[in-house]
Amino acid sequence: MAEHSDEQRQALRLRRSLIGMIGSLAFVVLAWIAREHGLVAVGASIFWLLFGPWLLGYAAIVGVIVSGRNRSLRDPSCTELQVLWAALGPLLLMPLAPVLAALCYLAWVSAGLFGAFRLEAARYVVLNAIIALIGGAGFAASLMFSPGIGDTMAATLGFAGFLLAMAVVTAAGLELGGFRRMLVERNEQLTHAFERLRDMSVRDELTGLHNRRFLMDVLQQQKAQHDRQAEQLFSVAFVDLDHFKRVNDVFGHTKGDLVLKRFAEIASRAVREVDYVARFGGEEFVLVLVGTPKENAVVVAERIRRRMARLVISDELPDFRISASFGISQHRVGEPVEATLTRADEALYEAKRAGRNRVVLAPDVPPEDAVGAGDNSAGSAGP
Repeated sequence: MAEHSDEQRQALRLRRSLIGMIGSLAFVVLAWIAREHGLVAVGASIFWLLFGPWLLGYAAIVGVIVSGRNRSLRDPSCTELQVLWAALGPLLLMPLAPVLAALCYLAWVSAGLFGAFRLEAARYVVLNAIIALIGGAGFAASLMFSPGIGDTMAATLGFAGFLLAMAVVTAAGLELGGFRRMLVERNEQLTHAFERLRDMSVRDELTGLHNRRFLMDVLQQQKAQHDRQAEQLFSVAFVDLDHFKRVNDVFGHTKGDLVLKRFAEIASRAVREVDYVARFGGEEFVLVLVGTPKENAVVVAERIRRRMARLVISDELPDFRISASFGISQHRVGEPVEATLTRADEALYEAKRAGRNRVVLAPDVPPEDAVGAGDNSAGSAGP
């Protein structure tokens, strides 16, 4: 999702830069038409010597974004660079054609709007102030080509109107920028809320483990992979905390909840990142061990069983321990996941009938494959 969002942002940056480049190209086309009608007093070669590099510079900015090199920049959108570069074109034209001052002022105002949605308030104000200074430089240069007090007064009023327009644009841009930031914050809040709801829908609230619904989806995915490729096997371990009701009876439900959390921690640390641990319900848990044959699944289950047997429930009653029983089955190609779970569940009950606190393989293996310790009812120390 992150990569997808980055590509979307990159596409948006490219669209904005293309819009800026098209606007600059349109400005040059209008200036060329004005030159053809005698309003710009330079020859064609001088004209393109001035405006050709300017257009090429904007094309270079677009090229940087197309290549993706902008991602490593402090401002991947190149907003300030584009705005300042766009402001150079009118500065080139205005001394050559003071009569086109209105076109230049319009271009500068448009450049000022460009940064409204991308820059922080302080940087946006500073950037627009720089544009105003550039406009002032263009106005000062144009005075040299405007004979007569009438032309000078008209140019002065035009420049004053430009400054007023820049002030209005800056104020409006600040409002738009604030609105954008508010939308971004709201979007982040909604995204966070959505992710939290999605997480709640697939995780057990108490232990933080995956829940039963998520587990069944995982099993179906693993089954599909195993059915396509037999070597993509997986094993399932059904786990039940032995005599868990006694914990609640002796210490209360708060301590019982703590025991469930501790088991979740122990089991999660004992498996790999590719494996899954889920709370199936109550004190029952299921482990999905990806790419793991049943013999290796026994090793994992034994590791968890031993750590649980050493868990101290209460400092006041240090000999009171809680044990866990495990039933393990390895998925068979073409077998429904419910059947895999059922075989693991039958192995779990066999472990309980054999005395609890042990690991037993599914019924399709010889009884001597069952491993584990002897009887360890709650209240006695585990092995």
